[in-house]
Amino acid sequence: MRIRNTIICFLCMVVGMGLLIGASTRLDPINSARKEMALISNEPLENAPPSLAFATVAMGAFRGLVVDVLWMRADKLKEEGQFFDAKQLADWITILQPRFAEVWDFQAWNMAYNISVVMPASQWQERWRWVRNGYELLRDKGIEKNPHSILLYRSLAWIFQHKIGGVTDDCHKHYKRELALGVRPLLGDQSREFFEALSNAPENFSDILSDPDVEEFVEALKSADEAFGDEEKFVKNYITLRRFPDRFEPLAHLVINRFRDTETLRKFDVFARAYELRETWKLDPGFMQKMNNLYGPYDNDPNVRSPLNWEHTETHAIYWAQLGLEVAGKPEEYSFNEKNTDRIVFHSLQNLFRRGQIIIYPVPEREPSVFLRPDLRMFDSCDRAWTERIDKYESFESGNPKAIYNGYRNMLINAVAMFYQGGHIKKAGEIYLKLRKRFPRVEFNIPLKTFVRKRIAEEIKDITINDATELILMSLREAYFRYAVHADDEAYGRESWAKEVYDIYKKKFGEEEILRIDLPSFEMMRYLSFMGFINDNYYPQNLRRSLLSRIEVERPGLVEKLKNQESVFIEKAQEASEGP
Repeated sequence: MRIRNTIICFLCMVVGMGLLIGASTRLDPINSARKEMALISNEPLENAPPSLAFATVAMGAFRGLVVDVLWMRADKLKEEGQFFDAKQLADWITILQPRFAEVWDFQAWNMAYNISVVMPASQWQERWRWVRNGYELLRDKGIEKNPHSILLYRSLAWIFQHKIGGVTDDCHKHYKRELALGVRPLLGDQSREFFEALSNAPENFSDILSDPDVEEFVEALKSADEAFGDEEKFVKNYITLRRFPDRFEPLAHLVINRFRDTETLRKFDVFARAYELRETWKLDPGFMQKMNNLYGPYDNDPNVRSPLNWEHTETHAIYWAQLGLEVAGKPEEYSFNEKNTDRIVFHSLQNLFRRGQIIIYPVPEREPSVFLRPDLRMFDSCDRAWTERIDKYESFESGNPKAIYNGYRNMLINAVAMFYQGGHIKKAGEIYLKLRKRFPRVEFNIPLKTFVRKRIAEEIKDITINDATELILMSLREAYFRYAVHADDEAYGRESWAKEVYDIYKKKFGEEEILRIDLPSFEMMRYLSFMGFINDNYYPQNLRRSLLSRIEVERPGLVEKLKNQESVFIEKAQEASEGP
């Protein structure tokens, strides 16, 4: 019996040794695979205390315990308001465990929301730097190391939508302006053809140089100014040259003039913009074009969409949220983070509908300010995206996705009032009918006119900057419509009502608040509304021509005033757009 047990033990030891040796032969291939998949992180900690550096090395595979301790410490520091110290700990955690998505989220939030507001509002440049640090951390590093974490896409989109796109931060207008001016030089005329050319542009510098004519152009610039000798900075310097030629040698500008209006310059210009969008903004022109085709506004043709406004922060929010849904989403499974990412898409579309046109205008003795006005073209895209999300989540939430459903109802209510006030009674009626069918409630069983008046009364009672903007601009646009059809008394009444709303809003807020949520002068809003009417495709073209003709004949003084206002506005807007 003893011999039998001894033999069994011996055989087990032999088999065990064989399995151990066999497993060890697989170690090198496993390590190689981990390295290829970027699952190994051995980056050294910089500026870490010696005890921490020693602990991470000595504990080896158990470094996760060090991360747990650091995480608890960072969370406590954040609660105590020691945001800079919490940031340093979070930096170390991202190095120790780069696949820990939550720490990237924590780090970005801390910089964009906590550290930024430590800076006084008068130092808006510092605030903007920290907000930018926050979204760049997620965009450039966090998502790169965690490409399938929808949490990071949602958080990145949220910074664009809420921190930059909202009005809670005293410096939000600076953020909007800097974002718009930063991306504007890369967007060209923002036509469908332009975005198509961007998406087809070569991705690498070596690819564009395969064209002999482009290579000749590049060599000419290198010879003209030594700043173009560094190939890594060539594209960035080229874009700066096109905007600010005085910053370079005169010969460089002569090269541009020599190639002006040639296919060579056009081809390189498109490549440079696409390259900079990819490298600096991490925006894929192909996916940008996909977003245009998916969510862009309809103009004259119901089957053709125009591009989105890529100067607007909400468009960036849509880009990153939609990318997260496509790369990291699981539409067949319910996920809280995925639902919140979907909500960012349709809420950003709603924001583009309510305030999707961005105007940068000068303010005496202050930096240029930003005014956002409605873009009625975005309603249909917003409506379609919202209903698609309702269909998606009805199956997950027993046919009643409350948060999405209630928001959709409020969006329709607001849209009815906006179109009605803008003089688009037919469109307002169509939306009102949709509202009544989808939400059969008592409060909707009243005539359209009564419903809108009730809605306006509620908005005036607790007016916000968005409500004021919509009421004023839509009322002024309706005034121009009434004047075009010779209803002069009604036109005067609408304009007087717009001025009354403007005064009510101005009186509601003190001077300190008004700097954060102020409106342009009433004269500027009247001019912008006039231009909005003239370019509004919801109105028949002959009606818009009728307005121009009548003004030219009956009120030549007004025509001259509008022309002067236009000249001043364009000149000042260009000055404001140039930035520092």
